[in-house]
Amino acid sequence: MERTCALITMTTKRPLQIISSFALQMAVYFNLCIYPMHFINLCLSLYFKHKLLSVTYQVIAFSACLVHLGSEGVRLGLGFYGNLAENMSALFGFLITTIIIQIPLTVFLVSNSAFLNLPLEFVFYIMIVIFSAFQTVFAIQALKKTADREVSKYLDKIEREKEVLASSDVKSPKTLKKTKRIHYQR
Repeated sequence: MERTCALITMTTKRPLQIISSFALQMAVYFNLCIYPMHFINLCLSLYFKHKLLSVTYQVIAFSACLVHLGSEGVRLGLGFYGNLAENMSALFGFLITTIIIQIPLTVFLVSNSAFLNLPLEFVFYIMIVIFSAFQTVFAIQALKKTADREVSKYLDKIEREKEVLASSDVKSPKTLKKTKRIHYQR
């Protein structure tokens, strides 16, 4: 869904398009609302399961949960900033963090039966995987829209420069610089 803002840009005199994804913003927002409860749930479940796990699984579970919670916070911050600011690098960081770190780690924590997952923990992991899947789809769509807009802005800039060069009697940019330098010296 594309929205048009009432602001008029100074260079093009056209309405400014706001292309941030509302669906992505809502998915990130709901995920952010669940994050504190997920954090508390994960800490309590690690506390209760700690003595029941072997030493190897204690280390793996603690490390995996630490990376999971840390990457979740960073990922949600990148998603909010990238979507609202329409920043391609932040959106891409959000997407890469989701695909490479968050989804595989969450699936690993859900599917490994040696971690003795509690029922509430299992529910939270499934919700995180579902939110991450939706966010991946919406982030790809938002990234495509942002990339298309950046390409069109770049092509508009090239067209404006061509018009300026064509309207002046100077044939090349080098001679245009020379004539500007001559005008400044006078």
